[in-house]
Amino acid sequence: MSRIFKTTVLVISMTMFANFVFTAGVGVYKTIHAYAILYADGVAGKPGLEIVESLDLFLVAFVFLILSLGFMKMFYPEFKGFHHINLPWLKIDDFYQLKHLTWNAILLTLLITFGTHVIRSTGPLEWTLLIIPASVFLFSMSSKMLKH
Repeated sequence: MSRIFKTTVLVISMTMFANFVFTAGVGVYKTIHAYAILYADGVAGKPGLEIVESLDLFLVAFVFLILSLGFMKMFYPEFKGFHHINLPWLKIDDFYQLKHLTWNAILLTLLITFGTHVIRSTGPLEWTLLIIPASVFLFSMSSKMLKH
């Protein structure tokens, strides 16, 4: 049973890493597209919006990377590839640290998503757009309460 569990965790981690690679690739494509818009149309083509959307994609890719590496570090501590990764912010020993790091990355992603929607909108904003800042507030409050 333990072998099946570890194999399942490995498949999940590899899938999340593949999601990281794909999402980061789409972010690179959007960044190149933004520079192409800047070159062809100048500032009138609104390349800044494409760059902010690519930033959003990079943050989502970052969440996938955190989850993938976090699961691998927790369930496969004997894996030799992690001895070369000495990032102080990626010190994950238990689920609480993984959850805390993931929540912070998701909060930043939600803030960038809200900023993208505000920049993209033309005219008055709809009240349904308040769902994103409300969720950021609730995530922040729950994270703060869990720390104490």
